[in-house]
Amino acid sequence: MALAQVQLPHNLHAILKEGDSQTDASCDNLIEQLQGGIFLNQNKLASDIFIKFWVDRLLCANAFDIHARGLSIAWGDDKRYWNWTYKPDTQGCVQVEVAELLNVCWLDVSKKFPAKNLTPGVFYQVSFVLMMKNGEYGFANHPVNLKLVIPNYQETIERKEDLSKLPKNKWSEVRIGEFLTSCNMTGDMEISMFEHESQWKSGLVVDKIVIRPVRKN
Repeated sequence: MALAQVQLPHNLHAILKEGDSQTDASCDNLIEQLQGGIFLNQNKLASDIFIKFWVDRLLCANAFDIHARGLSIAWGDDKRYWNWTYKPDTQGCVQVEVAELLNVCWLDVSKKFPAKNLTPGVFYQVSFVLMMKNGEYGFANHPVNLKLVIPNYQETIERKEDLSKLPKNKWSEVRIGEFLTSCNMTGDMEISMFEHESQWKSGLVVDKIVIRPVRKN
């Protein structure tokens, strides 16, 4: 199918430019590439790859995976508290860095993301992809706070999750919430997971944040 007959994804050129992508927006198989997903910042080392941009095949809407290296993690660069290691992406295409919690009492993981890159008029779901290891501690009876601030929304989406109840040694998607995008959304979404009580915590592995369209009945 010729590219001229296909509607290009919302804000495509700006996303590719801002992400330093080497993908050619005029190539004939662009849509197939985007449906499979492309990694932004491809002109950097593999260890610096942290955002995957893809287009949902059914809803024809933009979606993003923001890997751990692209998140703001309190004490994340201190080897006493966090360990960085490589694991396959959940779809198995490349190796990406994940953040393994060794021991902290102040857990704080967050990300700001430009709302303009989301397709207008679409319901989106935002989730963390996490793993709890055998021997984890400090989370039982101390649920983490999950928070989503959406530009132009009057209410903040908030919920709590007891991570100690997640399956061990398996990636789990922990939903924060859903919202409907609009044409006048400007500014940054603010996504966060935190627990600031005094008990020490360990055994959490952070893979990524997923921002993807969902179908509503």
